[in-house]
Amino acid sequence: MAAPLATRIPEPLRLPRGSVRGTIALIVTATYAYLLLQDKPVPSVLVNSVVVVIAFYFGSRATAGPPVPPAPGQPPTFVVPAPRRTKVVRGLVLIGFLGLAAWFFRTNRPSFGIPAELVAVLEVLGGYASGMTVSWLVHRRAHENMIRKRFATIARDLIAAGALGLAAYICVALATGQVTVFADKVADALSLVVTFYFGSRVIGH
Repeated sequence: MAAPLATRIPEPLRLPRGSVRGTIALIVTATYAYLLLQDKPVPSVLVNSVVVVIAFYFGSRATAGPPVPPAPGQPPTFVVPAPRRTKVVRGLVLIGFLGLAAWFFRTNRPSFGIPAELVAVLEVLGGYASGMTVSWLVHRRAHENMIRKRFATIARDLIAAGALGLAAYICVALATGQVTVFADKVADALSLVVTFYFGSRVIGH
């Protein structure tokens, strides 16, 4: 029997899996940090690229769901855990942005003096981190007994309902130009809601 297609096609440039995207992620993040530290304007395309990097490396675990029972006559499928390189890049990105934030605070710049480009990225990171933390607290002992499992189920439902309601409310306000309880922080609120929920699903699977 022929080998599966995935085993016959070599990795790009014959490098270990994930090496290319990891290198690109570090290059993009390093360029972004350099421009911030030099007080130079950061192009929006670079900010968007950094957000994509964060979304991939902090949300990629959410794409791996529980094992699916195989169809009759089909071999079982296995969920491949995130490779070590992914965890290394994720850690470097997180440490880098925390270091940037600490540097701006250490230079005695008030919070409103932090560049808007950094604030936008920190909001994404903060949303993911808070979502993962809450989800970990909810799920860490859910397997022990039925009471904890029911608590985790209720908590997940409440988080999902809250995220849906807030996202819908904010998006309607943005589309219609209505004034919201978030005042002029509507975009920031939407970013936090979306990243919080996606972050919660990283562990929630």
